[in-house]
Amino acid sequence: MAQHNISINNSTESDYISNSTGSDYSHIWKVYNAQFPFIWVISVIEIPIMILTLIALCFLIKSHRAASVFVSHLILSDLIQVICMLIAAAKTIWTWELKGAYCYSLIAGLYFMACVAFERYLLVSHPIWYKSHHSLKSSCFISLIIWFVPLIFAVIDPPYIDFYGLHYCIACFIPYPLIILCFVGTCRGLSHSISLTSLKRKLILGSLFLVLMTYTFLILPNVILEFIYTHFQSHFFLFNKELLLIKLLFHARLLLYVNPLADCLLYLFMRADVGDIMTSVHCCCRHQSSKHHQNEHAVRSHCNIKGIVHSK
Repeated sequence: MAQHNISINNSTESDYISNSTGSDYSHIWKVYNAQFPFIWVISVIEIPIMILTLIALCFLIKSHRAASVFVSHLILSDLIQVICMLIAAAKTIWTWELKGAYCYSLIAGLYFMACVAFERYLLVSHPIWYKSHHSLKSSCFISLIIWFVPLIFAVIDPPYIDFYGLHYCIACFIPYPLIILCFVGTCRGLSHSISLTSLKRKLILGSLFLVLMTYTFLILPNVILEFIYTHFQSHFFLFNKELLLIKLLFHARLLLYVNPLADCLLYLFMRADVGDIMTSVHCCCRHQSSKHHQNEHAVRSHCNIKGIVHSK
């Protein structure tokens, strides 16, 4: 059981750690143990932000903003991931239970990201259908279904739920093409849309761009490396590059741990008054900048006057 507990997403990696000796074993354990201090630091930042974001999203839902339902469930899945990370960091080991709960919430979160992207696409490309069919109840019902989607890819062995190699990679990769298609379709739809204001267009495109970039740079590296490790491990072993692959895999997981923080930014794109906030911040920055220039000008004038007095 001990060798299985080390892995987050599959058991082959832990087998390699257990079978490694000498310098390889030492290097892998250094990389493996380095994730736990990182988890503590990033969790201290993420948990307060996620709790505040969830509270703010609840107020948006009360104002009948159905779009924020998917984002709130996304943040909730992120919160479950962070809790699993903290427990693993406290125990300095990933147990079967933590691994299953983490992967389950991660996969659910990815499908909520796809729901956010698809909802934004419908808002732009099919606005009439969206307004007539989209409601708070339908969003809640879809969210409930999404929470059961990871079971399709899970290997269930009561009381454990696990996600092995190919199943995990497929489950994580399926939302990516959908997010890309929604982004491309929304970009095309915005060029023909005349009912949306300039600010609304920027918010829609910004939320989709954030979802796409979050997946591409924080999640996709882990999915690709997990797939490579699961199916092409022997090729790296032949060229003595398996240690390099293990290191890359652990570093990709560090990026995965930052994902909840990036998801919280979606809240900004759900607010109707985000334009006023951005304007206020811009005006505040301009005010501070002009005040700074005035102070500099006053100091220079004072110095010039003193120089003239001394010269006389």
